[in-house]
Amino acid sequence: MARMIEVVYEDNVLKPLMPIEELKKHERAWIILCPHPKKEVLHELVGTLAHDEAEEMQTLIDEEFENIDGEW
Repeated sequence: MARMIEVVYEDNVLKPLMPIEELKKHERAWIILCPHPKKEVLHELVGTLAHDEAEEMQTLIDEEFENIDGEW
C-alpha cells in the first residue's frame, strides 16, 4: 500500500512522526522526498493564476488527495 507520511530529519536519519505499522523491522521501502513548502514562498504566488487555471489546479489537488490512504 502506498501512502504519504510526515518525517523529521535528525542525526542524518529520516524519522517518521507516526508509527508505520505496514512495515516489518528491516523491511525496505521507497520514499519520495518533498520538503514542506514555506508560507512566504506560497504567498508570492497569490494572484499569478487565472481563475480557470486555479480551478483546474484545485481539481487536480482534490483528485490526488482522494487517492491517498491513511490519516492526515
